[in-house]
Amino acid sequence: MIGLDTSTIIDLFKGNEKVKLVLEKNKEPLVISIISYLELFFGIDAMNSKHNIEASYYRELFSRVYVLNLTQNACEEASNIFWKLKREGREIDQFDCVIASIFLTNGINKIITGNVKHFERIKDLEVIRY
Repeated sequence: MIGLDTSTIIDLFKGNEKVKLVLEKNKEPLVISIISYLELFFGIDAMNSKHNIEASYYRELFSRVYVLNLTQNACEEASNIFWKLKREGREIDQFDCVIASIFLTNGINKIITGNVKHFERIKDLEVIRY
């Protein structure tokens, strides 16, 4: 299985051809973290009619792809990732730590992302770029 990062989902919505090519070549099942849903909807203003199409797209995508939820184990792993990187002076966004921890605690060690600079800092995660 391969996890999709929030940046990948946004780029897919925008019709990014590089993302489409990577996904077409992929033979493994795809999963998404519920944290990406949260990140996506932080960018959606429900009162802005222009955002309705985007919100509908994300709802549909999340209904069709396997979604991994946040667990206590993933919370602790996210903290471990965050503090390890912080001690090394290579801190990344906490949402990225949580997304990575959800994938890793579910045995998923690959992520497709446009946010390579952050995820490549996580030792046990193989980054697939586009």
